[in-house]
Amino acid sequence: MNINAKFHMKLSAESVREYQKFLKRYSDKLPEVAENIVNRVSEIGLEGNYQSTEKIPVKNNGNIVSGGIRTTNEADTYKEFGTGIVGSNNPHISDILAKIGWKYDVNKHGEKGWIYPKADGSFGWTKGISAQKKFYNAIKNMEREFQNIAIEEFKKASK
Repeated sequence: MNINAKFHMKLSAESVREYQKFLKRYSDKLPEVAENIVNRVSEIGLEGNYQSTEKIPVKNNGNIVSGGIRTTNEADTYKEFGTGIVGSNNPHISDILAKIGWKYDVNKHGEKGWIYPKADGSFGWTKGISAQKKFYNAIKNMEREFQNIAIEEFKKASK
């Protein structure tokens, strides 16, 4: 997006002082502008996401403003990345998981998944779910809208 900002300034001591006042007011608003941008971009991340998704509160630590979205719901994390395997010929399980009992389905059940140890000593079976990628899509939406939101917020501050 191309921004064409135009302003006019008379070359007089008074007009320079007025412009300096404007710049001071504008610079005083910049921390709030940054917070508004982070807050609005985070709102975009909530749209169409898992119900457990929440906004991370905006923090302003001087020169760094942070925020975003998160979920602490384990089930939604599994939904995001999916479960299952292509097969024992294409292993991706880490050595650590293998050591605690995760195994590949080598019985050709025709379903993507693996067996895993349960706390009671028995084994469960993941039949495999494909990744829903709601967080991934949210990040892409947030990236896409960031520039437009930033432009709007900077324009508001300059009025």
